[in-house]
Parts: sequence; structure tokens; C-alpha cells
Amino acid sequence: MHKDFLNNLIKKSDLKNTDYFVYNQSKTKKSTDVEKITFNKLSKANFKDYIVLDFETTGLSPINDKIIEIGAIKVKDNIIIDKFDTLINPKMPIPPFISNKINITNEMVKDKPFIEDIFKDFIKFLEYLPLVIHNAKFDMGFLINNCKNLSLSINNPALDTVSTTKILFPELKKYNLAFLCNHFNISNPNAHRAMSDVLATYELYKILYNETMKKTIS
Repeated sequence: MHKDFLNNLIKKSDLKNTDYFVYNQSKTKKSTDVEKITFNKLSKANFKDYIVLDFETTGLSPINDKIIEIGAIKVKDNIIIDKFDTLINPKMPIPPFISNKINITNEMVKDKPFIEDIFKDFIKFLEYLPLVIHNAKFDMGFLINNCKNLSLSINNPALDTVSTTKILFPELKKYNLAFLCNHFNISNPNAHRAMSDVLATYELYKILYNETMKKTIS
């Protein structure tokens, strides 16, 4: 999920006044919050051992909003060997317009673990592998801020598949995950759910990897 997701899919008429206020507040805060996020950025899809991850959240601000779903896969030699997949109780209501778009309700998360109960295990799952993320700045914001809040360390570099796809396929008109899945014939049956987006991003990365190898050899 990234900024185009809400901007493209949410109309003011679809929201209650309170929902739209919360959305705009989150949007404003996110623009300044994300500018503060720094991490080691990778640009070449030339590695075969990595983590693909995606978060679903209550909103756009890594400071004020909460993670409600984690999806991640561990890949060695471009083959999936393990996964991390869980819903999270955010200790706050999920805005109705978020629930409508990602199909995660308050009822679904009410008995799920809190972030502090599972995030240490998640960080261990990541090891020191590179992270592959579609729109990395968004997810890295939530990853880094939650590590800070829980006194955990995170130093993994990250590759943004949006940026890398732009470099390797500059002729494309759009670079959101839905467009790229359609363009490259990648299946994503539960778009905007973390694990489905992760598996789609994994398929996209393999395309980027093969394209990078072709350009390296030629």
C-alpha cells in the first residue's frame, strides 16, 4: 500500500466527514514524517537472497498510524524458503475506508497479537538480508519507527521495486503494483493484502533480476 493507493481510490463523497478529516491529517503528517526516514537504498536487482515484505496500516503516517498486517517471505537463491504472515491488533479502530479497501476489519484483528508481542521475532526473521519492497520509503518508515519504539535495531538495506522498474522499464506509463501486475501478467488475487502483495512483488523482482542480468551480460 502506498500514497497512490488512497489518492486514487478514495473520494471525498465515499467518506464520512470524520473519516476524511483523519485521512487528510494522516496524509499531511506522512509527508513530513517520511522525509525523516533514512536507510541504505539499493538500486540494482542483482542479488538472489533477500526478504520481500509489505505492511498494511491504519493510515499513511509511520509516526501516528499503526501496522495491522505483516507479510514477508524469505528467499534464498530466488526460491522462497520461509514466510512471516500475521494480522496485528493496532489498539485503535481501523478507519472504515481502510477496511473497505484492504478487507481487514476491526473484528478480524481484535484477538490478534500486539506489535510488541511479535515484532522482535519479525526482526529476527529478517536477519541481515536485503529487503525488497514496492514503494520502499512507505514500509521502511513503519519498520524503522516501530523498531525505534521497541528499542530494536534494524540495518537492512532495501531495494524499491518502483524505482528499479522505472530504471529498467522507463517506457511504462505507470509503476503502481496493480499496473505492473497487469503488464507483466503477475497474479495478485488479493491485492492490498500483505502476503498477496508480497508474492506479487516477489514475481516482479524476479523479472527485474533477469532483466538486470541480461543487461550485465550484454
